[in-house]
Amino acid sequence: MKFEDLMIEPKPAMAAQAEILENRLVAIRNRDRQQNAAKIIEQDAHRRESVTRFRGVNFVNDSKSESINATYFCLKTLPADIVWIAGGDDKAINYQELTPLVLEKVKALICIGTDNSRLIESFEQYVQPIYQCRNMEEAVRKAFYAAKQGDTVLLSAASPCGTEFENYQERGNAFKKAIAQL
Repeated sequence: MKFEDLMIEPKPAMAAQAEILENRLVAIRNRDRQQNAAKIIEQDAHRRESVTRFRGVNFVNDSKSESINATYFCLKTLPADIVWIAGGDDKAINYQELTPLVLEKVKALICIGTDNSRLIESFEQYVQPIYQCRNMEEAVRKAFYAAKQGDTVLLSAASPCGTEFENYQERGNAFKKAIAQL
C-alpha cells in the first residue's frame, strides 16, 4: 500500500463531508440571524418590552401598539391568561378583529382614557371583569390584583393616546413607573 492511498479519501466521501459541513454552517448562520432579530424586537422600548416579573406576574409594555394590527400581533405572541390594559382615543377603532384572541387569551380588561365605550361594548360579553380607570397608576394596580401568578399584565392600547398622554413613549414610561410603585 502506498502512502498516497492512506492520505487521500475517496471523492464521494469528501463531497458528503463538505455538504454536511456546509449545511451545519447554514444552520448556525440562520440560528444566529433569528436570535439577533429576536433580540432587536425584545430591545425595542415600548414594543413587547418585558418590563419585570413581580410576585410571579409578568409585565409587558407594548405601548407602541397604537393600532389593531399591532395589538393583534402582540396578543398572538403571548401565552394565555393576559390582563390587558387598553384604551385611549378610540373614536374610529373597530375592535372586532381582536375578538378571537381576546376570547382565547384575555381574562380581564383594564380601560384607560376618558371614553372607552367602544372598547367596553366590543368585549363586555366576552371578558369579565372590565375596569375603567382614571390613570395609569390605578390601571396597573387593578391589573396586578386581577392577575394571578404566571399571568401577564399587558399594556397594548390598540389606539392612539388620548388626552392623558402626549405620545406612546410617555404612556409606556407611566406604565413602568406605576409598576415600580407596586
